[in-house]
Amino acid sequence: MDKQICNELYERMKAEQEAYRAELLAMPPDKILEHTWEYTAREDILDAVCNGVLPENQVRALLKSSCPLADALKEYRDLDSPNDDILAAVEIAANLYMEPPIYRQTAQYAMEHGEMDAYFASRKAYEGCARAIAVSINKHFDGMHLDKECLSEAMEKYSPERIRDVLACTIQHKEWDGRFSRSNREWAMKADTSHMGKEPHQFLCESHPAILDGFVSMFRREVLEQKRDEKATVPAQHKPQERSDDFEL
Repeated sequence: MDKQICNELYERMKAEQEAYRAELLAMPPDKILEHTWEYTAREDILDAVCNGVLPENQVRALLKSSCPLADALKEYRDLDSPNDDILAAVEIAANLYMEPPIYRQTAQYAMEHGEMDAYFASRKAYEGCARAIAVSINKHFDGMHLDKECLSEAMEKYSPERIRDVLACTIQHKEWDGRFSRSNREWAMKADTSHMGKEPHQFLCESHPAILDGFVSMFRREVLEQKRDEKATVPAQHKPQERSDDFEL
């Protein structure tokens, strides 16, 4: 577990609780008593986060929420036996913000195998990813330079694999545009984006090509460095897998 992100979630939830406590203290005593269960439940959720018992994927998902404590409390209240299911409620709340798996089969395959929900969830996430990249670039470009925060902000919301697909697909459909570097065009053309369809216009990032090219270069450089770090930590006796998920840089 990454202690830093766990602490970040705890501090955000703690701030929510302190604001809620301030609201309670402004109420008459009889009204405060009406909120006893809610206050105690929120404290129990805070304890669970503080103790580091949540899986990292749930912590990262809840960090996408503007009010993670309130979200967890809502699910906690809705459970049939709330007194025993704090962690179950937190998991349900986290699932609301988790990115769905990338679906790499065709619509026909999904229909024949009863997987249309997974197919549409993945496509919706691709649309959101393209928008998130564009918003982040617009936010962090000062007219001359693109801040590295634009990359970390996008990767907080979507996986490197999904970002890779959106970037590669965008360049593939704009290969004629000389504002993308040759290196990035060659990289993009090697990526398999066939599962995104022949006309995936809703998945393309519409940022200015010259600025987007900088984002692509930044993404490739940062992910490559990360993968090198991961390889450096693998014990020498471990044999590499024969095949990985085509995450080529």
